[in-house]
Amino acid sequence: MASDMKINRLTSPSWNWLKMNDAEVTVPDEIALSLAQNVKDQNGGTSISSSCVIRLDSDEKNAVFKNEILAKPGSDIKIVMLASAKNNTTDFQAIHTKINAEKNSKVHLIKINLLGKKATQIDRTYFLANENATVEVTHIVLGGEKTFVEVCGDLLEYNASFTSDMGYILGKDQNLDMNYIVNHIGKKTDCKMNVRGTLKENAKKTYRGTIDFKNGCAGARGDEQEETLLLSENAENNSIPIILCDEEDVAGEHGASIGRLGDDILFYMQSRGIPKAASENSIARSKVQRLLPLINDEQVVSEVNAFLDF
Repeated sequence: MASDMKINRLTSPSWNWLKMNDAEVTVPDEIALSLAQNVKDQNGGTSISSSCVIRLDSDEKNAVFKNEILAKPGSDIKIVMLASAKNNTTDFQAIHTKINAEKNSKVHLIKINLLGKKATQIDRTYFLANENATVEVTHIVLGGEKTFVEVCGDLLEYNASFTSDMGYILGKDQNLDMNYIVNHIGKKTDCKMNVRGTLKENAKKTYRGTIDFKNGCAGARGDEQEETLLLSENAENNSIPIILCDEEDVAGEHGASIGRLGDDILFYMQSRGIPKAASENSIARSKVQRLLPLINDEQVVSEVNAFLDF
């Protein structure tokens, strides 16, 4: 049995007719309780305190993975989580990740979706960044039929920072739904959110990005940028960047570039013997391949490149 569930809710709802205040997903009953729990309050799961590669493999039809990353004061850790169809028979996958970055620590979490064409993934991340802590969350989404990404967290103390980067290529029948929420609480906190990707055929993408300057976060800065390449008239793109402000001494920016390849770029490529289709494919791949140097595992990089070549 399965039931419908609302996820990826905006903290400050927009017009209902836009149909972007949340997303709806059909969830198997055996993992609905897990999804109903706020990641912020999750208990149990695997505790991680050092750099590693985690393969999210399961022979179960519906699988849940819970991980808590604990970065001790002054530590510097990188975690790569790979969900691949290679050793996976999962149709529905839920990932809960909680990050606690203590004073002067650095955490870089990289999540990669290479699931099969019919898989659904719900990937939720919650972070806490204390004084001078840095949290980075990078996503690469290439696989799956439906992918729901939620990243939210609190920049609690002085000079805490958060950076997110998303790279994706979506094709036939694929749907990517994102919700990023960053709460600036401490003074001189900083966040940067980047989303770059390509939509082909009838692919659909929804991006929600909220920067919330709370009272008392004087000197805080926030910036969110989006770049979407449309390679089909049937592709659907939705974007709703939001900046909320309850503090005067802050700086917030957002920008978006959404459209097709310019004739000047295509002319330049074709004048050098590169056909239009190859030009589009090369530029689409570049939006993902720019992130590969961040992965410190040659086998994982090889698997991503193989998926791109398929």
